[in-house]
Amino acid sequence: MSGTLDESVTRVVRKVFGTAASLAVVGPLPSAAVGATFARLNEIEDRFSTYRPNSEICQIRDGVLARAAAHPETQQILDVCEQLHTESGGIFDAWHAGRDGGLEPSGYVKGWAIGVAGAVLRAHGVENFSLGIGGDITAAGGGPAGIGWSVGVVDPRRNTTLVARVALRNEAIATSGMSERPGHLRNTGAGGTASSPWLSFTVVGPDIARVDALATICFLEGRAGMQRVDEEPGYGALAMDTDGVLTATEGFRSRTI
Repeated sequence: MSGTLDESVTRVVRKVFGTAASLAVVGPLPSAAVGATFARLNEIEDRFSTYRPNSEICQIRDGVLARAAAHPETQQILDVCEQLHTESGGIFDAWHAGRDGGLEPSGYVKGWAIGVAGAVLRAHGVENFSLGIGGDITAAGGGPAGIGWSVGVVDPRRNTTLVARVALRNEAIATSGMSERPGHLRNTGAGGTASSPWLSFTVVGPDIARVDALATICFLEGRAGMQRVDEEPGYGALAMDTDGVLTATEGFRSRTI
């Protein structure tokens, strides 16, 4: 995804989750809000990283830590991943999604973490902001022009080209696809890297954690994923197939600008 530039917007970029976290704010941005937001994101990364051997996720994956002995937040996330596994008929499988076939809950954690960070910003009085990590974005308030935050959806074949632009106000957007995280999405039933009729699958809606999870599930689910989003109130989807053809739900089209 891609956002717009505006001189009235204060921007902060920090490294987290092995990628860039970008915060854009209209109006005052207290230093305490920035510090608390990124401290919370770093805490989440320490707990859920699949690359840090001492993280709880790595310890559970490696059999060093019992799930019941983990932090309540870790248990909560794994419970949600189980619910998504059931809801998706096994397509969303955090326990076998890692490159080594092990525990990898980032298909839910990243979106959830963005939402948690957004709540920290609001608690510090920041109401008009956009926060993105690795292309997934939550947006609050009316943006610099008062009509919502303008966010572009990048063509998965040419990352310098946009295929759509949406206005988000108290909403979120996430994309899954092989160009977003090559080799990361896995078909745990068949083994190996996932195959899909889609090059990318983008979801918009009110909750960033749900948006991120749906993007992952529906990319892996194939064409049935479009119907899944279409039937979920308040959510919309845009997908590009391997022939470069775009398909969108009305929920997505109604947000385009």
